[in-house]
Amino acid sequence: MVTIAQLADWLGIDQSDARPLRNFATDSRSTLTDGLYIPIQGARVDGHSFIEGAVQHGAIATLWKKGVPLPETDIVVLEVEEPLAALQLVARKYLQLVSPKVVAITGSNGKTSTKDMIESVLKRTYRTHKTAGNFNSDIGMPLTIMMMPLDTEVAVLEMGMNGFGDIELLSNLAEPDIALVTNIGESHAEQVGGRTGIARAKLEIQSGLKPDGHLFIDGDEPLLAEATAERIGYRHSNTFVIEQAEATFIGTTFKFDGTEFTIPVLGKHQVRNAAYAIATAKALGLSNDVIQDGLNAVQLTPMRMERLMYGQTAIINDAYNASPTSMNAAIETIVELDGFTNKVVVLGDMYELGQQEKSLHASVGKKIALPVSHAILVGEKGRHIADGIVDPTVQVQFAETVEEAARLLEPLLGEQTVVLLKASRGLALEQIFTYLNKI
Repeated sequence: MVTIAQLADWLGIDQSDARPLRNFATDSRSTLTDGLYIPIQGARVDGHSFIEGAVQHGAIATLWKKGVPLPETDIVVLEVEEPLAALQLVARKYLQLVSPKVVAITGSNGKTSTKDMIESVLKRTYRTHKTAGNFNSDIGMPLTIMMMPLDTEVAVLEMGMNGFGDIELLSNLAEPDIALVTNIGESHAEQVGGRTGIARAKLEIQSGLKPDGHLFIDGDEPLLAEATAERIGYRHSNTFVIEQAEATFIGTTFKFDGTEFTIPVLGKHQVRNAAYAIATAKALGLSNDVIQDGLNAVQLTPMRMERLMYGQTAIINDAYNASPTSMNAAIETIVELDGFTNKVVVLGDMYELGQQEKSLHASVGKKIALPVSHAILVGEKGRHIADGIVDPTVQVQFAETVEEAARLLEPLLGEQTVVLLKASRGLALEQIFTYLNKI
């Protein structure tokens, strides 16, 4: 870990305090024992106003914007031009000090699952540190780096975006040895001019890629066709080819570059994520046996294609978030599962789709057909999914709320039923379990 004196030196500040910094946060309510508080000035809130709370939670130092009245506190105050820029600078310096191999991941969908799989595999051989939760922004990624142990050998970093330049900044900060673009979806399309703009923004990840680094991309995505990269996907023209993916409720078996692997996870889109993990591991010298051991132990972040049993009913809880691309992939997963008489999709609102909101919801509906037997559509936006359903044998029901959806779902539960839960985070569709328990 870094000391206050080291951090001050990186910032060109004379400070001799040798106490180590053990925590880093921009939220004064976070655990800050022996920590550094970084106040961020936003449109509505100025983090400098909460310095007392940060001290109460254990902060011993703070980055402080020049010109803001100094706090009446005895913690170490390091005055800088801009706290966020200072955080990014010291994160880069600390990354250079630790000098791990850096694996950078971006994409419209699959970033977190890919990160989890890569970490599960690489930690069999290397001391590995990964992005916690969704700390993948210009604030979150530097905080992730600063929490990295000194003996880290591989850092696995997610990179998110809202617009052009975001990933370029993060890539130049991290200087990855391996960079991955998982796929191109629809989220943030309005900010960058559609999916073509998303592809261009995601490829900014190569900005800081080391000259001898690897860039792995979705080889089946036409919008990435011009990129100079190693391609992974189902097309036989790809650098690494995925074949023979077969799924059960227990997991999925597939071939990567001719070698068979198994993952305890559902979905062809998760097979692609596993393929990114395999390619990354091979680039870092791991054997197939070690890779398979790591894949066997994969534990995805909750609510991402999570397999559950509710009584005798099989549940696929993929309710953490949703876009048209990820929702279509989840529907394909339940369609391909064998052994169930009833296949029920409980789908809800998708957000941040801009002016194409209605048509993109309807495009998901086109995927809903036999063997899907029932569709429960939740929320105002979720209703538009029905506009694309053309198979009259699918029983479609509407629910204004998650509680109402639970009442519609309850009569369908049983050992011959598998249920998919999928919606954007704002709907909190996982609350359906709470309401089911009350029925």
